[in-house]
Amino acid sequence: MELSPRKQAVLAAVTSAYIKTGEPIGSKALTLLLKNAPSSATLRSEMSELCDLGLLTQPHTSAGRIPTSRGFKLYVDTLMRHDKISESDKAFIDAGLKNLHAAPEEIPRKAGELLSELTGLPAVTCFCTGSSPEIRRAELIPVSRNSVLLLLITKDGRARSQIFRTGLGYTPGLALKFSELVERRVKGRPVTELTKGYMQSVIAGAGSDSLDLAPFMSVLFETAAGIEESDVSLSGETELYNICESEAAARRILSLVSLKEPILSIIDGINGGLGVVFGSETGFRELNSKTVIAAKYGGKDRLKGAVALIGPNRISYDRLIPVVEYTALRLSDIMTEAGQDMEE
Repeated sequence: MELSPRKQAVLAAVTSAYIKTGEPIGSKALTLLLKNAPSSATLRSEMSELCDLGLLTQPHTSAGRIPTSRGFKLYVDTLMRHDKISESDKAFIDAGLKNLHAAPEEIPRKAGELLSELTGLPAVTCFCTGSSPEIRRAELIPVSRNSVLLLLITKDGRARSQIFRTGLGYTPGLALKFSELVERRVKGRPVTELTKGYMQSVIAGAGSDSLDLAPFMSVLFETAAGIEESDVSLSGETELYNICESEAAARRILSLVSLKEPILSIIDGINGGLGVVFGSETGFRELNSKTVIAAKYGGKDRLKGAVALIGPNRISYDRLIPVVEYTALRLSDIMTEAGQDMEE
């Protein structure tokens, strides 16, 4: 959409002032905001035309104008000045992520908690491997006479464990047979290949040990089934309720996040590593009047994902965009280091 320089200046001034004050902006106020401002009558005419273009709207007959979602988008994409992250925000993020010790899949979630705390907005983090994770290790650890812990670790660093009872009791010999079977038939295989049918064939192939090993392999199947290629989590649920117009609206967004695929599709649609997506563009009614600021990160061995903030249209884009971008950059560094640690 081509706008004259004056219309661009008017839209930018109205949007910037509305973000700061939350109040509709009238022509008289606009004359104080614009350099070499024309008359109030001329500004009223310009704002009226911007309304006709769907970039501004007038909430009440006698009120000034506020930007629409389309107006916010044009402002963010082409009119807003993009600042660098402030030193205080940078220091907060660096301190929070310093010496972060966690499994790779937990690192983005920790960053999301930090981002939500810093901004007062709900944060969404995505963790993806790009392919089904491969099994690196599976072992049995005795807990009691009849209870055993199964520990499962993937090559990308994800760990799952499950305690279960076995009527046979735990013996070192049984654990050794389990380890040998895992080494031959499970280790190095993608989780998606560990189907129920495949695990049944593994048990059948154990020969005379099939009956003894069946309970352990069944638990291994159940545990592996809980490991997915991607994970989406939300931090700052309280903040989500604060930015929504009703409790029902907040619950609808929570449900959308829990489905994973809608959020992943929104982020996949971002061109480049950083983007601002307005809810009206997503096709999801749950996000109407909301904005998603997202940045992608990438680590070693296909560890990748995104970190995002969800907020109302009226937010401080000039501060929040650099904050999200910097968090993603730090995540890229940390995830690369985590991938190297797993190789070692």
